[in-house]
Amino acid sequence: METISIKKTILIHAFILVSISVCIAMGFSIATWETLSITTFLIYFLQASSSIILLLAPAIYLKVYWLIPTYLVPKKYIQYTIFLVLLVVVWGLFIGTVEPWIDEHWFHEIDEKKTTPFNGVFAMAFIMLVTTLLNLSYRWFTQLSKIKQIENDRLQLELSLLRNQINPHFFFNTLNNLYALSLEKSDQTSEVILKLSEMMRYTIYDCKENTVAITSEVSYLENFITLQKMRHHNRGQIRFEKEITNDRLQVAPMILIVFLENAFKHGFDLLEKDAFLNSKLTVKESFLHFFIENNFNEEDQNNSVGIGLENVKRRLSLIYPNTHELHITNSAPVFRVDLKLQL
Repeated sequence: METISIKKTILIHAFILVSISVCIAMGFSIATWETLSITTFLIYFLQASSSIILLLAPAIYLKVYWLIPTYLVPKKYIQYTIFLVLLVVVWGLFIGTVEPWIDEHWFHEIDEKKTTPFNGVFAMAFIMLVTTLLNLSYRWFTQLSKIKQIENDRLQLELSLLRNQINPHFFFNTLNNLYALSLEKSDQTSEVILKLSEMMRYTIYDCKENTVAITSEVSYLENFITLQKMRHHNRGQIRFEKEITNDRLQVAPMILIVFLENAFKHGFDLLEKDAFLNSKLTVKESFLHFFIENNFNEEDQNNSVGIGLENVKRRLSLIYPNTHELHITNSAPVFRVDLKLQL
């Protein structure tokens, strides 16, 4: 594979050098359009290619593939400057001497301006400056792309870990519910198992995607609420309203459920009676609004923030960094969450 990559690189560079030579030959040909012929074009092409491939390319490749990675990138600026000056002077004098000789003996063109070898030094200095800037710009762009890719991979890994933390937390609670119903030998046990299997299918398969249909997420919420109603039917009132005018909207999975779980965990689970939980989901065009409020027992209030809320806050900051508003208010004995998403 490495040999193939080297051959491919050589072919690409050869194509670039030949293409530059053709462009230069075409430029000279246009300038002498009245006397242009195929022979003239070929002479221009051979002159350009001999200058580029024999005189310029060796110095450029030496700098790009040896000087820059060996001295400039590791910040050995003194060594880099010394070798670069030597390269410019030595190779510049070489070009200033050899190029007029090639033009005279290969292409029978007399140097009427009588250029000196020092003209090659000035030309080489300019070429080294331009190629250095181009190479550093390319390295900067490549490095920036790699950094962005690493950052994206890191964020995706973090999102995956955060998402995976949600599933066990919920299923432990649901299995406890199922266990309680089985002890009561409730007729609702089979219904609970069915809904639990639907929810497990959703979390295991559908939630692998970055986004899911809002209808799938709502079905998951409704199944969760149904299970909780079976368990807390005599503790209070549970309300869930929805208004969805755009059912094709996509949303990140397992975000809304965290707020619902939190409301039950710190509300219904700790209250024997007079508990309430009101929630409303509104989806219009590309806008999502989720509001939920529940009461809680002030004596059982804990000042620590649950891992679930911290988890969802982090996910929102990663997935919707500038397109979400989350307001959480704790006005005892009522806890409120107001989430707005621009999807």
